[in-house]
Amino acid sequence: MATKVSIVNIKDFNTDKEAIIEAIKLIEKDFSFDIHDCKKILLKPNLLRATENACTRPEIIEGVIAYLTQENISMENVYIGDSPGQINTFATNIAKKIGIFEICEEAGIKFVDFEREVPVNDVIDGAVKLKDYYVSKIVKECDLLINMPRLKTHGEATITGAIKNYWGIIPGGLKAKFHLLGKTPLQFGEVLADNFAWVVQNKPNRFTVLDLKKVMYGTMGPVSGPLKDWNLILAGTDELALDLIALEIGKFNGLAHVPHIKSVHSRGLGIQSLDDIDVVGLSLEEAKKITPKFKVPGKSMTRFASMITGRIFYKVTKRIPTLNKKLCQKCGLCAEICPANAINFEKGSYPEYNRKKCISCLCCMEACPYQAIIPKKRGFKGLFHSY
Repeated sequence: MATKVSIVNIKDFNTDKEAIIEAIKLIEKDFSFDIHDCKKILLKPNLLRATENACTRPEIIEGVIAYLTQENISMENVYIGDSPGQINTFATNIAKKIGIFEICEEAGIKFVDFEREVPVNDVIDGAVKLKDYYVSKIVKECDLLINMPRLKTHGEATITGAIKNYWGIIPGGLKAKFHLLGKTPLQFGEVLADNFAWVVQNKPNRFTVLDLKKVMYGTMGPVSGPLKDWNLILAGTDELALDLIALEIGKFNGLAHVPHIKSVHSRGLGIQSLDDIDVVGLSLEEAKKITPKFKVPGKSMTRFASMITGRIFYKVTKRIPTLNKKLCQKCGLCAEICPANAINFEKGSYPEYNRKKCISCLCCMEACPYQAIIPKKRGFKGLFHSY
């Protein structure tokens, strides 16, 4: 089936906000849902770390809020959240530093730190790598998911855009664990495709606003690479189509060179041909004329990043449930709730943790009625542990 992707030149409007509203309105007819029936709407930005150019721009948040306001959507029904890649921080900390938290607070939108909630254990039909999957609770619960990525190079995944931005629906510690399943660029591409498959299977009500105003280039992406002005906003309901069109604008073949895009395409998780994409607004030819060529990391760089990022990041960020014996009442509830069966318990004794089996979901901490379990990140000492 065909899908619409809108391309809007920001320079044709007085503000970014106006451009974003127009981009969304151009693809409204592709919505398979009535936005007014959605009682819990989740905005999913990219809040990677407290570096302005590494994150979704505040202007994108403002534009989406303005669109929802025009549609008379009550902000009581709107939430925003993410799981950052930065160690020892939460999405709210990053949002405050880059000016997003204040915008949401003023609008009455509730901020959710995915790490502060117990994740939901779920199954991905046809998963290649993520056989035992966990996703943030509010992502599972929301009935409209609005994806707000920006296009950047990525040392491990080649690029990050509409599809890759959903990697943040997995809470940080588990995200690091899942990284271990993708030790090469091709394997990590399958992991990302599995994660996206869950989105397709469980979140039919969604759309994406893809920010191409300033695109990150080079081997330092997605954190601090050089920026190039594209001055474009894209919107659509098919993330594969959006990523392909964005890369086509930059004269780069995503199907040939981006592992997760190739995997998503081969699984039929989106549009199968550029010919089936109905580009509205600015034409693809016009967009290509005003856009510089997109330069991405080479294959040797992505192989090295995959090897290093997964194992080291996981070892450093894994959170260990730590028992406070002064508060523990030896009730055994933690052992009952543990989805990984990583807690051994005998009546009258303190629970004991099997660190190798622990998946850092922190369900035990949430379930403990005595607040006797405290999560502690291993930090760089974790590099010396075998688990």
